[in-house]
Amino acid sequence: MVNENPKSENRNPKIKKSICLFCSMGCGVAFRTAGEHVTAIDYDKENPTNHGSLCPRGHYNFELLNHPARLTEPRIGQKKISWGEALPFLSRKLKESSPDSIGIFVSSIASNEDAYMAAKLAQALGTKNISAAGNRADQEAYQGSRGEAEGAKLVKIEEIEKDDALLIIGDILTQAPCLSKNVNKVKYGKRGNQILVVDPNQTHTTWFATTHLKNNPDTEPLLLAAMIKVLAEKHKKGKLDIDLEKAAKAIGVSQEAIIKAAQDFDAAPSGTIIFVPRKENEGNELVGYLIKVLAGLSAGKKFITFYGFGNTLGVNIILDRMMGGHTSYAELLKKIENGEIKSLLMLGEDIAASQPELEKKVRQLDLVGMSSCFSTPLVDETLLLLPLASHLESAAGYVLADGRNENVEPVAPQVGARSNVEIIAGLLENKMDAGKVTQETKQMVEKGVPQEKVDLKQKLAEAQRIKAKESLPELNITHFGNNRLAKRFFWYKVNNKIG
Repeated sequence: MVNENPKSENRNPKIKKSICLFCSMGCGVAFRTAGEHVTAIDYDKENPTNHGSLCPRGHYNFELLNHPARLTEPRIGQKKISWGEALPFLSRKLKESSPDSIGIFVSSIASNEDAYMAAKLAQALGTKNISAAGNRADQEAYQGSRGEAEGAKLVKIEEIEKDDALLIIGDILTQAPCLSKNVNKVKYGKRGNQILVVDPNQTHTTWFATTHLKNNPDTEPLLLAAMIKVLAEKHKKGKLDIDLEKAAKAIGVSQEAIIKAAQDFDAAPSGTIIFVPRKENEGNELVGYLIKVLAGLSAGKKFITFYGFGNTLGVNIILDRMMGGHTSYAELLKKIENGEIKSLLMLGEDIAASQPELEKKVRQLDLVGMSSCFSTPLVDETLLLLPLASHLESAAGYVLADGRNENVEPVAPQVGARSNVEIIAGLLENKMDAGKVTQETKQMVEKGVPQEKVDLKQKLAEAQRIKAKESLPELNITHFGNNRLAKRFFWYKVNNKIG
């Protein structure tokens, strides 16, 4: 809870640290506190990821703590009820539902422990209809990252600034503005360093490029496939069935430029491929896999995918390791659309906001339960809304884009709200062994993303079948997810001239 009376602030405030989850860079953020009160945002200059810098979205963390619209009591429709009424009601309704008719979404800014408990709940209910949620492009790119690729290694964010070359696919400096320091250090580190940017548009990131590969929208997988062919043949890894001349015409970049980009990146002693998934693109899953293949072909190269939601990796890793064969994000959305889901539990996510075409279907369900920091336009007489503690009010773990596991402590107490872990423990009607949850979650995270064998030739063929689009919209720097959270904050209103 934030202290609204600045005069009461301690002259020597205690500093509490946490991380930002409004993208998967996981920047360190600090807060000045007086007792239990958070009085101001501060900057964690010792954090190796961002060295204290924060983008506009990073400041949302402060506003999130005492926003006047925060929920503090459970509700059914507009009626306020107690936790003692809410959880038994939801538990009973879920148990009355047939397993195949139950769907569970776990937000991709939920914690590792949240995902663990959600999987336990799904197991208890006998359903495999559980998925991470938040961003279609993120989920597709994650699925691509599960493909095995010999020699592929994930980079640590603090290592990027030491690279000699970067191959950037998308507008990373809009997605994660605080990475600009790392990019600048590569560009100006030493003569000959390369920053190759693949993007149909002129963007914040292309301004830093030494080479801008201005491709036709949706041809990123084909461009990567062409570069893979160049390096595979250079390093005698076999010939691949890709016609470079034909591919170049589809991509909109000359064959010579593609070959030179591949060779320049390969020639650098060290480098990283950076990928920014976009919901407008069809090939996110392919790119998520092909960047691994390309990185593995070239000595000293690594890769990273920057997801829009902070714990996309963590939630997916936990669900995959605990619920093998669980329903995917796209499949679960389809089941809602087809009427197969009758009871829906959304933990920190509002599918009707992120997928507005499904709002009517969601309103028609027999049961909708949602944990959320804020209310939702979805409210009607049947919606059970549970006040959710934010990531700043609970002890939990998160896996960021570079695979590091961050464990944070609360910077402020919960006020009326509960974490998803506590909510699910209440639904399961058991006493949660927090130590066991933490230990088992940590073990799964240490194993990393489950890998599966992939037919490279098949994936390259898929890349060649994707048709280019005419245009790609620019990213919005105030964007976060579906803007359901962001639109409530001062920074968003200022940048979008609202209010």
